[in-house]
Amino acid sequence: MIDSDDTQPPVPRPNRVLDALKRAERKVLTRPAPQSAEAQIEFLYTRAKRSTKALAEQLGVSPRSVQRYRAGQQTKPQKRLQAALVEETKS
Repeated sequence: MIDSDDTQPPVPRPNRVLDALKRAERKVLTRPAPQSAEAQIEFLYTRAKRSTKALAEQLGVSPRSVQRYRAGQQTKPQKRLQAALVEETKS
């Protein structure tokens, strides 16, 4: 005698299904984070409503530093600024 429970596949837990749907949605609807310092600055500058002063305060640097990165005059940020760029870009 065969039980009907043995022939049915296991039911996935609701949390696993929702997590999988969220991951799939993020993968489809989001772009990869910018990698270069200049691209990260541009991305954050747009998010800061094109305010150099607001972005500088957010990153803990001077407005002139933000201008230099946007103009391409500086390309390699110091470790503290690099960490802030990565953190702000991913959030």
